[in-house]
Amino acid sequence: MKKRTIIYLVSAILLVGIIGTTFYYFQSTKTAQTEQKVLGENVNKDVIYKGQDGVTALALLEKNAKIVTSGTGDMAFVATINSVKADPNSEYWQFSVDGKSASVGAGSYITKNNESISWKLVKL
Repeated sequence: MKKRTIIYLVSAILLVGIIGTTFYYFQSTKTAQTEQKVLGENVNKDVIYKGQDGVTALALLEKNAKIVTSGTGDMAFVATINSVKADPNSEYWQFSVDGKSASVGAGSYITKNNESISWKLVKL
């Protein structure tokens, strides 16, 4: 009888441990995924947002992210997005429209509602 009680007790402790570990794992995974999806940001630090008729890509980026630029307006060069700074010697923030690299600067590009604007940190 005493042996059976000990077996039940050990089994219960193991079961509680397994359930607790499983719960912790799923909660920590969910938290990490939530933190990565701020402003459409993924693990590569790419930033993705939808265009808006008549608004420049730069204005939308400024509205939705914390950025640092050198220059202003049409001549603005994005140096930092959401505290991720491009190393001026080896990388830069490139913006694309619907997956194609833009041919003008973000301060000049007027977006449309159906467009997907993305920013990616790329090596020189």
